[in-house]
Amino acid sequence: MKRLFGFLSLPALLLALATAFGSIVQTQEMPNPRQMSGVPLPVGDVPPGTVTVRVIRGSFANPVTSQTVEITGAGTSMRSTTNEIGRAEFKGLTPGTRVKASAVVAGERIESQEFAVPATGGIRLILVAADGAAAPGSAAAPPPSVPVQPGTVVLSDESRFVFEMGEDGLSVFYILQVQNPSTAPVQPSAPIVFDLPSDARGAALLQGSSPQASVRGRQVHIAGPFAPGSTLVQIAYTMPIRESDVSIEQRLPLTLMHVAVVVQKIGDMRLASPQIAEQRDMAAQGNVYIAGRGGVVQAGDTLRFNFSGMPHHATWPRDVAVVLGVLVLAGGAWSSFHAGRVQDAQGTERRRLEERRDRLFDELTTLEVRHREQAIDPDRYADRRRELISALERVYVALDDETAVSRAS
Repeated sequence: MKRLFGFLSLPALLLALATAFGSIVQTQEMPNPRQMSGVPLPVGDVPPGTVTVRVIRGSFANPVTSQTVEITGAGTSMRSTTNEIGRAEFKGLTPGTRVKASAVVAGERIESQEFAVPATGGIRLILVAADGAAAPGSAAAPPPSVPVQPGTVVLSDESRFVFEMGEDGLSVFYILQVQNPSTAPVQPSAPIVFDLPSDARGAALLQGSSPQASVRGRQVHIAGPFAPGSTLVQIAYTMPIRESDVSIEQRLPLTLMHVAVVVQKIGDMRLASPQIAEQRDMAAQGNVYIAGRGGVVQAGDTLRFNFSGMPHHATWPRDVAVVLGVLVLAGGAWSSFHAGRVQDAQGTERRRLEERRDRLFDELTTLEVRHREQAIDPDRYADRRRELISALERVYVALDDETAVSRAS
């Protein structure tokens, strides 16, 4: 999984896709949220005349819940209260109306830029309060004396699933935000365990993951208790590609509030999933990506991703190489067994033939590797392979003749 840690450079890509496709993906390594506070972002994944406002304290890990948010402008005045992830929603605004959003968090007034309600799609924006500000009911960190309580956590809509082509197969990344919306640390009643697919290889946690997470073979355990806000867990593994169709099924131990998927598209690759309601192709950083999104997936349900048209390599070149390797080993053992009976002249000729056999086999092995890596023209590969196989056959015939002469002498 040589590209695994290369994923750490993907936040810029994810942010570009988020801008192009609404809230389908977010990223843990975004720019300073204060720089984005109050900046309206036109999106196509909400109905026309809709504005969503998210209120946070300093970072996305600290949503401000039960907070009153107001939309005003051009005779319009609407109020809404933020939900468990700090988001308030306003519907039915008249397209073309110029409005702005505002909230007062612990005495600090935060306002957005003034913007026009678009005729198509809607607007998303965030309002960022200072780290020390906390509204009643907000997910502020409790003092150390607050005891751990029984409770539940979910995978917030900041979670996403990323797939890209790697050297050893399909590289898979789960970027999970385990959300505790309460104001006290909670301990779920059941252990949180992700059982990765049976074909998953090299499972690991990415840098920045919470120390509460650990990997044991193909299982990822996330231990409680969970502090208020978000706990980041980043899982990576590789799925081998043996055929053009690859299916990944992941049972979710927690409720997923929003499905967000990003797939690096190669050739005619396609993505299908019963949990994805909408998807589209997008260009970013010189590549094409499939971006998909869907609704809530309940705890205990299985998230399914079906890929078709995947690039893969035929296995017969490897099988041929293995067979030839066995022949070489058998031939070498047979030659060694009879070496003591070969005269000097015959021994010299045999060594020459064996050296030629080894060179031909090495060249054949290199040819097969280049073919698997698509680094050689298919016609040139086929012609050269026939030449090498024919030459190897002649060498083995000559070796057989040498053996016959040795036995006769």
